[in-house]
Amino acid sequence: MSAEGRPETPAYDDLGRDPGAPVLTRLAAGGVSGLLRLIYLTVEGISLQPEFHARVLSSLDESHIGVFWHRHIGIAPYFFPTLPWVCLASRSRDGELLARIMAKLGGKSVRGSSGRMDGRDKGGSSALRQLARAAEGGWHPIFTPDGPVGPPDKVKPGVIFMGAMTGRPIVPLGFAATRSVRLPTWDGTIVPLPFAKLVVSYGEAMEIPPGIDDAGLEAHKAELESRLAAVNEEALASIPSIRPSGRSGPAGGAS
Repeated sequence: MSAEGRPETPAYDDLGRDPGAPVLTRLAAGGVSGLLRLIYLTVEGISLQPEFHARVLSSLDESHIGVFWHRHIGIAPYFFPTLPWVCLASRSRDGELLARIMAKLGGKSVRGSSGRMDGRDKGGSSALRQLARAAEGGWHPIFTPDGPVGPPDKVKPGVIFMGAMTGRPIVPLGFAATRSVRLPTWDGTIVPLPFAKLVVSYGEAMEIPPGIDDAGLEAHKAELESRLAAVNEEALASIPSIRPSGRSGPAGGAS
């Protein structure tokens, strides 16, 4: 406890992990990340914009902010195995689990919520500044704008503020899988099944002007939701053409 009686913020390590995390959280993170790595060895990835995807992997487009829905956190890391990416993770127990899984899959986390930037949001303003500094240092910022607890498919303001603060275009990403399962979580987290084909689709970049006001914030949130919906529909629409003949994914599992 601090001198004022408030709980002290954990001292996170360079990858955004709490060194004092419970053993069960550590074991769970190791189990989930290990399972995903094994699945990734069997799947095939397809980009609907292969030239742009190649540029991203070669770090020629490091000025962008990647954005995708929280339910795709089990798919997205597969497509960026060599990219130094950084994301936000809440300071909750679930956030610690996510931060540890992301660290094992090649990324790092900045801890805090991006819901508001007014200093009353469990570290949101500080977290966005840390994320901006990481981006300046060569890390690629990614956002799941409906996280950490939803509602699903609704953009929270943090990513819009990040775009306004850094001047970096926001690029929506959509994903789909020929074979997958959905977990009974608030977002219906999608886990690809072994030997699935995974699809990534990039949407039109979106630039946010500096000094955005409340009306502009709401308009850009709505526009980003629309672009995310469109790019996910594009990824899903590609599934019938790439699915092996005579095989089908579980109902609803490709979203």
